[in-house]
Amino acid sequence: MADNALLLPLLLIIFAAGGAALAALPPLNRRLPPLGLGFGLSLFPLAAFLLLLQLLVRLGDGVALTWSVAWLPTLNLNLSLRLDALSGLFALLVTGIGALVLVYSGHYFRADRGAWRFLTYILLFMTAMLGLVLAGDVLSLFIFWEGTSVTSFLLVAYKYKDEAARRGAFKALFITGGGGVALLVGLLFVAHYAGSTDLTTILNQGDALRTSPLYPVMLGLIAFAAITKSAQVPAHIWLPDAMSAPTPASAYLHSATMVKAGIYLMARLNPVLGGTETWFWLLSLFGLLTMLTGAYLGLKQNDLKALLAYSTISQLGVLMLLIGQDTEIAFKALVIGVLAHALYKSALFLLVGIVDQYAGTRDPRRLGGLARAMPAVAVVTTVAALSLAGLPPLFGFLAKETLLAAAVHPSLPPLLAWVFPAAAVIAGALLLAQAGLLVWDTFFHAPSAARPPIRPVPWGMVIVPMLPAFLSLAIGILPEPAALASLLARAASTAYGDKVKVSLALWTGLNIPLALSAVAILLGTGLFLRRHAVRAWQMRWLPALTANTLYHATLRLLDRLGEIAARLQQGRLRFYLAVIIAAMLAIVAWLGGGQVLTTWPATQPPTLDSLGVLAGLRLFALAAVVGAALASVFLRRDLFAILALGVSGFGVAVLMALEPAPDVALVQIVVDILTTVILVLALTRLPRTQRRRAQDLTFRQSRAGLVRDALVALGGGALVSLITLNALLTRPRVSAVSPYYIANAKPLTGAKDIVGAIVVDFRALDTLIEITVFALAGMGIYTLLRYAARRFGDEGRQVMELPPPTEGRLPAFGIGGAHPSALLRLLGNVSLPLALILAATHMMYGHDQPGDGFTAGILISLAAGFWYIIFGYEETRRRLPWLRAFPLIGGGILLALVTGGLAALLTGHFLGNFDLGKMLGLPLPAGFYFSSSFLLEVAICLAVLGGATHMLNTLGHPGHKDAESARDLAHMDEQPQTDHDSRKGA
Repeated sequence: MADNALLLPLLLIIFAAGGAALAALPPLNRRLPPLGLGFGLSLFPLAAFLLLLQLLVRLGDGVALTWSVAWLPTLNLNLSLRLDALSGLFALLVTGIGALVLVYSGHYFRADRGAWRFLTYILLFMTAMLGLVLAGDVLSLFIFWEGTSVTSFLLVAYKYKDEAARRGAFKALFITGGGGVALLVGLLFVAHYAGSTDLTTILNQGDALRTSPLYPVMLGLIAFAAITKSAQVPAHIWLPDAMSAPTPASAYLHSATMVKAGIYLMARLNPVLGGTETWFWLLSLFGLLTMLTGAYLGLKQNDLKALLAYSTISQLGVLMLLIGQDTEIAFKALVIGVLAHALYKSALFLLVGIVDQYAGTRDPRRLGGLARAMPAVAVVTTVAALSLAGLPPLFGFLAKETLLAAAVHPSLPPLLAWVFPAAAVIAGALLLAQAGLLVWDTFFHAPSAARPPIRPVPWGMVIVPMLPAFLSLAIGILPEPAALASLLARAASTAYGDKVKVSLALWTGLNIPLALSAVAILLGTGLFLRRHAVRAWQMRWLPALTANTLYHATLRLLDRLGEIAARLQQGRLRFYLAVIIAAMLAIVAWLGGGQVLTTWPATQPPTLDSLGVLAGLRLFALAAVVGAALASVFLRRDLFAILALGVSGFGVAVLMALEPAPDVALVQIVVDILTTVILVLALTRLPRTQRRRAQDLTFRQSRAGLVRDALVALGGGALVSLITLNALLTRPRVSAVSPYYIANAKPLTGAKDIVGAIVVDFRALDTLIEITVFALAGMGIYTLLRYAARRFGDEGRQVMELPPPTEGRLPAFGIGGAHPSALLRLLGNVSLPLALILAATHMMYGHDQPGDGFTAGILISLAAGFWYIIFGYEETRRRLPWLRAFPLIGGGILLALVTGGLAALLTGHFLGNFDLGKMLGLPLPAGFYFSSSFLLEVAICLAVLGGATHMLNTLGHPGHKDAESARDLAHMDEQPQTDHDSRKGA
């Protein structure tokens, strides 16, 4: 059942992320304190939660809501969303707990005006996780899966000055990213054998997948992804190191998001990949080992967050183990366990964050007696910890009881019939001891002499964890909530593939699970009472080989392979080019390159008479291209070689104009001019000694080296020429796509210029990607050279052999630092307005005449570059305050995305064509249409202008300190000895 409302929850979270990012602007940052910002942003996931709840109420058993947009229709590839009871359960946890975490974050960062960055990251993380559980096809699922890895990296590395945060973020990304690669391959296999990437279709192809010859491969790849994402042994090591993230992120990651992604994936695919012996043993063994490992390691921790992290690992092992069982009671225990764990674990992490922030430490050995100073925190922590321990009347008790019921199910093999119950009892006892340690040693034990002073805790911060903690209590003591039981039953049925009955009654009578629960409680109580002796024994017994040992060995192996590869990667571009060209020649020869000549059609070479009156111009342009290209190689002066290269580009533009292809020629001209300007400016950043050394490689090498280079160059050029000529002579003379564009450009887009219609209508998404790449190129130059520009003072001038600047004069590249004449200043003042007018004309009428937003952006950039030459860097920046690269790039990309989203709503296609002026009845000049094409042209212009501005600003920097680079360099200089030592060690 299709429903466009399914897209709204994602849009709400994305909109909130954009709002959090806007809070970085100084005017908003001053007026929006973190407390108010966190509370305001929490309304968006709360609205998404209520909307999802309303959609789930409308769903019946076995019914799913879907939303889809065509991505590659010819390949039947769509980007789609799907909501059923299983995805709905996880989506409610993502949005509901996400809203609480945002409110808590406002309190947590109340004194930090940079909190907008954390809020932006966590909302992007929420978007990725919500998209993952709502994904309706495997491509969307993979994209959002990787989104959770990237955004969790940003959250874990939030305190980027902290070495532990950077190390933990890298470990998490390395392990989960490797699982993401495996997931992509596994999902592609699944889509191939199911005949579709659509999840609904795949879920109906269980027999085809389980009987396929590659079933073990598919299952292994997908299980590997789930194991890494959900921290199963041996991939569990990334989760404790991720505790360097701020506490709100840890609470969210552990309770409702990333670590649950692998659990959701395996539960979602159980109906089509489950039910086999391989599935059962793979998930059971990994889950069992993870359950025991997490429970055991958690008891030995001296950090409350680490203790909670290992208890999460143990619970994730339980959930993975349950998915491997092909029984109704196991999937009942699964959904109850997911919900119970989300409630008590979110509360406990948030409470530990309060202890950390207001007591100054998370080490229980330095705490004690906090119940007197933090009575409300002590009460709420006790309630949540009792749920973690699985004690009645908390919801966690029901989760433990259903787990034990699954553990004694008669369908288990003889081996697991004893191992599974024993392991569940041992893990339950260890978790109870951890819960006791958390509560008693922190709040009720005698205060430690080393305990820091306690600050008052605001009530608003305590209320947030109080909600999930007391919800766990309410579910246990109040009458059974029928709506919740129904949702859990439907979610379990969806994962199990058959009907599952779920009851939330705590008392089910005297039975084996209750007896096992009593044993676990008694054993756990004994461990708690003897915790000091047990922990001391654990500290002494350290296994020689751990998962971290395997992780570090893997990194060392990669470093070794990198060293081997570095023997070829010598940093010499000439060597790289020679290898690439020689390899290309060898590959073509090996694949039968001699056939290139024999496959040419028998065509009569054209004569001058048959070419017409333009033949002379074409030959002249061709000669100019070849001659200028040769000159760029043999000229010894860099400036002359750059000018020759520019002449070669102009020759190509003339050839394009004679075709005729005026759009391509126009773009070629403006890009060639901009390239020449950038290369000339780049010369000012290259020391003359380095330039002389580069020239010597060409003009002063041995005769053998010169012959070798000549042969490589001639061979590569001849090969490219032959391939190009063969392609031109053998291709069909009638294009397969041109008739479509000719016939549909005007009717579908209103464009007389077919090239313009292709760029901003038919291939608009390609254009969006291209302008993003252009903007990234400018940002890359800025990132690489900003520090060089910052430090370009007297020392830099000596290295680059430049004369010292004249006092009192603004630097001006190209005019020797002297003040320009009045005529040049007049030309500069006229050039920019003229360029703006021409650019506006290109954007307004580019659909009917040659020209587009790309050309417009380059024209304005050239005029700005002319200003740098005439007026100098400082005066240009002062007189053109709007010429700021980052706002221009961001505005252009954002405008393109907004235009695409609006087009999707109006036309059903992202970046589809619509005429807003006609819809609003705007009085516009003849030939100008206020349409999606015009908006995209403006977006292209802004992004291109921003990227070019980055290049001009960075390469044209005069040597004075800029604020941003100064801040970064100040941070870099905080630990100069450490950086030096690390480089020396490397």
